[in-house]
Amino acid sequence: MAYPDHWMSELLAKNDIVSVVSAYTDLKPKGHRLWGLCPVHGEKTASFSVSPDKQLYYCFGCHIGGSVIQFIMDAEHMSFHEAVEHLANRVGLAMPQEVNDAAMMQERAKRERLAEACQLAARFYMENLIGEGGVSGRAYLKKRGISSDAVKRFGIGYAPSEWEALKHHLGAQGFTPEELVEAGLLVKNADTGRTYDAYRGRVIFPIIAANGRVIGFGARVLNNEEKPKYINTGDTLLYNKRNNLYGLNLQKSGKLNDLVMVEGYTDVIGLYEAGVTNAVASLGTALTQQQARLLKRYVSNVYIAYDGDAAGQNATIRGLDILMQEGLNVRVIVFPNAQDPDEFVRSSGKEGFDRLKEDALSLNAFKLVALSRGFDLEKENEREQYAMQACQFIGTLTPVERERHYQQLSRQTGYSMETLRAQGASARPGERQQPVTVKEKNGTGRRRETEPDSERIRAENALLYHMLQSPLAAKLAEEQGIERQFVSEGMKHFVAALADAYQSGKEPNLPLLLSGMEKEDAERISAALKEEAACTEPEKAARDCLMRIEKCNLIEQIEEIKRQLVDPAMSADERAGLLREMQTLNLRMRGLS
Repeated sequence: MAYPDHWMSELLAKNDIVSVVSAYTDLKPKGHRLWGLCPVHGEKTASFSVSPDKQLYYCFGCHIGGSVIQFIMDAEHMSFHEAVEHLANRVGLAMPQEVNDAAMMQERAKRERLAEACQLAARFYMENLIGEGGVSGRAYLKKRGISSDAVKRFGIGYAPSEWEALKHHLGAQGFTPEELVEAGLLVKNADTGRTYDAYRGRVIFPIIAANGRVIGFGARVLNNEEKPKYINTGDTLLYNKRNNLYGLNLQKSGKLNDLVMVEGYTDVIGLYEAGVTNAVASLGTALTQQQARLLKRYVSNVYIAYDGDAAGQNATIRGLDILMQEGLNVRVIVFPNAQDPDEFVRSSGKEGFDRLKEDALSLNAFKLVALSRGFDLEKENEREQYAMQACQFIGTLTPVERERHYQQLSRQTGYSMETLRAQGASARPGERQQPVTVKEKNGTGRRRETEPDSERIRAENALLYHMLQSPLAAKLAEEQGIERQFVSEGMKHFVAALADAYQSGKEPNLPLLLSGMEKEDAERISAALKEEAACTEPEKAARDCLMRIEKCNLIEQIEEIKRQLVDPAMSADERAGLLREMQTLNLRMRGLS
């Protein structure tokens, strides 16, 4: 959704970044900036800075940055549109009626309508639970050890057994059956066209988004014989189970050190009641890449605490790989006797859970444990098969990991370290795993370890810095073609807008230009402005940057030709043409030296 520029300018003007950030951390002046402890990644030495004149922020520790909108996205874990609404509500500014996309405006109005229906439904279910009709629901929750405090905190309710109780209740408040079907609250019979309540005679667990809105529901039967045990809201305009996590709305602190990933609603609730308040659950689905990325917005460290049965362990292996691919530090909490987290914590308490957490297994250690469960290690043949398969896996690991796991395997199987190393040496080199790049740390919160910038990115960032200082530097870049200077589409749009502002004789409104950008691009621009000292000759420096970027472009073209030349099917004429082109590019390279 594209908000009108005049409205966005008013929003940014009324939400001074110093005032907004000061609600999250104490700021003290030093030089031309204000400094404080980062409210996102947590630290003991202030590395978080705010530029009042530019209305931008940048953290030298975790490298986040941008306008006040990106700050709210970081601090409150919100999307762009949620952050905009949050800031509008903060200053009492009405959301704009005119939006650049009529279809988007219509969709937003529908979202608001469905969200209201879900909120009222959650209240209806909760009132029913505590009323005369909720006796059986209360009995079930008492049997599961779920307290009245947890009922209130998680908004737990109970759906009446009648077919149309919720339909009539919300209908009386002006909601049509069609709207309630869209919200996932009613079901429509395809043959008869009749609509009726989606959940009946079940305990209701509202699914609440990070912004506090009810977006869906999980409904559980009161006995284990009835199937299916759970019914969950399907995909709606508000809710998609692949993009959400149960319990995430309770994780508002920016100083979380880790999150515990469990399977079900009652696991989150049971752990919360025991004092483990940082648990979240996937919603009736295997962990998805979208959920992994959502976790990454909050923390760098994740513990998987799935059920101890075979299904839970298989889900753990799948989840481990997905989380590792997103660059998260992952460890596995293993529960004894195939227990689930809720069962374990009710018998062993938070102290027992914390002990298991301290002994949590790494990804590779858990994979070996899971592999061993497929063999009877009391039998010599199976012990040999396990040793061979384990060596094949261990041989793909780093030298330090190999040493540790070979020692453990030797104790398990009785084979010598020399024998196991020899067996593991046959592992295919192409299977070698990449080591984890996000480092574990002792402090609290989320700290991103950045990869070293390439020569191209360093040159782009330096050029951007000079363009922000000098209209002439921006004009030089535009004359040589913005398309050739920046790789990211977002950066190209920003630089073009910057050049347009200079050409019209206006001072660029940096917060407005950054407001709708992707976070990665906004952070790059904030990083480009982190230097306090101005360059004395920005135009000369910009020409140097343009030359460096041109060299990078030429090197990239030459490397592409080299890749093409290895094609055995290429004709002699095509090969000769590519060689001539490469010679021309090399001559241009020498001319830039």
